[in-house]
Amino acid sequence: MDLKLENKKVFISSGDTDLGAACVVEFLNEGSQVITTISSNKKINKLFKEFKFDPSSANLAVIKKDVTLEKDRIELLPQITSTDILINHSPGPIQGNFLKWTEDEWLRSLQRNLLSNIEMIKLVIPEMQKRNAGKILNISSMSAIYPIMDFELSTVARTGLEGFVKSIAKKTDYPGISINNILPGYFLTKSLENFLNSLDEDEKNKKYKELLSNIPIGRFGMPEEFAKSCCFLCSDHAGFFSGQSFLINGGQCY
Repeated sequence: MDLKLENKKVFISSGDTDLGAACVVEFLNEGSQVITTISSNKKINKLFKEFKFDPSSANLAVIKKDVTLEKDRIELLPQITSTDILINHSPGPIQGNFLKWTEDEWLRSLQRNLLSNIEMIKLVIPEMQKRNAGKILNISSMSAIYPIMDFELSTVARTGLEGFVKSIAKKTDYPGISINNILPGYFLTKSLENFLNSLDEDEKNKKYKELLSNIPIGRFGMPEEFAKSCCFLCSDHAGFFSGQSFLINGGQCY
């Protein structure tokens, strides 16, 4: 299937995460022009090697900025506002006991995983309105629908984003613009590997089996298949989807 993403301008935040880098690679494979923000050149280059991707000849701009910060969004305003496709992505907050989290930790989580996404959406919509075209996809988490124990920081921010997207997608002010969320479950990423490797061998094997037992399809997701799903949802073939939250979690429902 030709997704017709060639020469589309794509802005992807947090391209130095497994899922972010996979999206960068897949959009480039589709012929898109990609701008991605990162916190570490070392991390994204390592991920490119793991994906067996050579970025040297790609139509790619890698910028060391953090769009959860207002000052960085202002500096990147021309690149953000001119994009055809916006992929909002921020690494999730920490897990823990909500009784011990401070107000600052709650506010930081809301800023990174909710409010900054809203600010990015506000920046791209006016130019998309002029073109009567645009795709916005927020990489969120299945915790927006199925809360995960000890991840309340994530759950609160993700459910807020889901409600916001469903609300604005109902407006008739944005013809031609689709706004959706994609909610990944457990993917074979470095953060998952690091978590499992932090356990002793017996506990690691027990946790691995426990996580898989909750996934009906019987395996973890792969970043590459996640990225292909994102490309489809940002193509004209998915242009009639809007205000939706797409679970991609192997059928897990708890």
